[in-house]
Amino acid sequence: MNKLKNFFAALDKIFSSRQFNELAQILFKLRFAIATIIFLLCILLELHGSSISLYANFLSHPELDINWLGVSRRIRSDEWLVFTPFAFSQYFTDFSMISDLIRGTATNVFIIYGQAVHHLAMIFRPAQLGYLFLDQGSSLAFFWAGRLIVLFMMSFEFARKVLDAKKSLSLLYAVMITFSPLAQWWWSVNSIAELLTAGQGLVLFWKLYLNRNDTKRFIFAAGMLWCAGIFILGIYPAWQVSFGWTFLLCLIAVTSRDALRILRRDKIFWLVGLVLVIVPIAHAILSSMDVIKLTTATEYPGSRFELGGNISPLHQMFYVSDSLLPFCDISQPKGVNNSEMATFFSMAPLGLIVFVIATIRRNAFDLLMTLLVVLSGVFMLWETFGFPAWLAKITLMSNVTFNRARTVTDFLQMLILFRGLSLIDLNLSRRTKLFLAGAISIGGTLATCDFLGGWIGIKKILVMLGFAGVTVYLITSRLTNLRIGLLIVMMLLIGGTVNPVARGVDCVYKVPVGQKIADLARADKSLWLVEDDDVALNDFPIMFGAPTINSVNIYPALDRWQKLDPTGANRSVYNRYAHISIVLTDAPTEFQLNQVDYFTLNLNPADLPKLDVRYIFSRNATLERFSTRQVKIKKLYEEAGSYIYSVAYAT
Repeated sequence: MNKLKNFFAALDKIFSSRQFNELAQILFKLRFAIATIIFLLCILLELHGSSISLYANFLSHPELDINWLGVSRRIRSDEWLVFTPFAFSQYFTDFSMISDLIRGTATNVFIIYGQAVHHLAMIFRPAQLGYLFLDQGSSLAFFWAGRLIVLFMMSFEFARKVLDAKKSLSLLYAVMITFSPLAQWWWSVNSIAELLTAGQGLVLFWKLYLNRNDTKRFIFAAGMLWCAGIFILGIYPAWQVSFGWTFLLCLIAVTSRDALRILRRDKIFWLVGLVLVIVPIAHAILSSMDVIKLTTATEYPGSRFELGGNISPLHQMFYVSDSLLPFCDISQPKGVNNSEMATFFSMAPLGLIVFVIATIRRNAFDLLMTLLVVLSGVFMLWETFGFPAWLAKITLMSNVTFNRARTVTDFLQMLILFRGLSLIDLNLSRRTKLFLAGAISIGGTLATCDFLGGWIGIKKILVMLGFAGVTVYLITSRLTNLRIGLLIVMMLLIGGTVNPVARGVDCVYKVPVGQKIADLARADKSLWLVEDDDVALNDFPIMFGAPTINSVNIYPALDRWQKLDPTGANRSVYNRYAHISIVLTDAPTEFQLNQVDYFTLNLNPADLPKLDVRYIFSRNATLERFSTRQVKIKKLYEEAGSYIYSVAYAT
């Protein structure tokens, strides 16, 4: 015990030394140059965090595994199965807003599942600009590394300038935002990085603009307008609304009394700037109105109208499970999985406790903390008791699912905590720190155990108790460089280990069957389908330019499916965003809903002519047996358990 104590004492001395502080100051001054160099190195080396290496394993080519560190996550199918293949397919459409590859028919890929296209509004999707001038490997690195670095830098500056935190505390905040389990488990989809970056940027640039009288204020004003455009084009209301309310209150808190005078002074700039933001976004949205209307009329997600309610406030304690997520796969009913459990490690309700302590010590309410506490309370009321329909509609909370609101409430708790720590030195007694650490870790663990039931065992309980207890104890202690460093390491452990460190895209583009698909697709633009009772390979052909009818249907191809369902009896099955498994069968054609975003089409070969499919990609070696006089299925290619078939129809 004494040896361990002496070890930490030595470490504390090193981290508190003048030399360490001087090095930290140098790194701070060079932070933007360092960030730029890291970004360029990632592009040069094609480093990214995608889980697309799964394709090498699915297609029996483990030698093409591209992971340097970490593991690919099958649960992140929104990334490796949807978003990344969609991005790569755009290379074969000349980055058109309308793709003929996805769904095997004209598909708007800018609004519904935002991809890189040639459109002026792309200025508000800067992370995807790399796709327009780099190859697939470099552009994927541009996308992953660019978002990571910019979110980190923006979070650091937000903490310094808006929360008024010291540099070391700002560094911890930046790590806890950028490498939060929520951000990392949802990294490539639902615009989580963009919403966090742009939302914090809005507040930061607005405050900097109001505090400047020289010409540099226009740079900050332009930055705010740019962030506004990025936030709007996030197009994921379930998070946009709740994050939007959060950043709106932050904007109010940092607004000075003379803001109206300043705006009137610069009114020409703001009018021109607003036009430059609104026009390209409005053009993109108006030109996509038919798709927006079609999507809002779907069973999922179009029918969503949330009122909240019936959720215990104890759900706010589920963040303790974040310490398990990178190392244990949750498999529970009702869609509970690692991604859905991931959130910010908020240490709630510590933020509310610090708010009370800070208010009493300062004998005054801090406007920013107070507004965030009120909003946190409103979100909890919505989750616990719900809103009447009219209130849910006017507040836009009807677009927000419980789990998305829960994660934003955790974000609020983090903001409150860091703001409080920036205003006061807690200076709590050891007994108080131990009590808080014990109470919060036990409360969070008990709530999580109650929700996850039999999945939780004694080892998991001990990990959650220990991790939560240590973090709360450390952050309520005197925040030395060593303690903050330990917290950073702990946060990186639960967030930085979620996604792999991978290099390049050989796992896709050096697979022989993929090269064969590319050859066939170049010569013949006919339709493909993927035949399998799994959906893991459904978007594989589009990455080689092959139009595929059951690549993920981001909105329904109603005309196609109605050919198989003329009475409309199964419309509720296919009228949705859907992963679609197609399996050839001797039985009659049948639609079967598996999950809210997944259905199976058991397809009799006699109905293939209705789909006008000419090629089939499958891992099934026996599809030729389904040939009939009217439909001829012939094996064209075979390699490592993958098969390509041609389909011909009798005239």
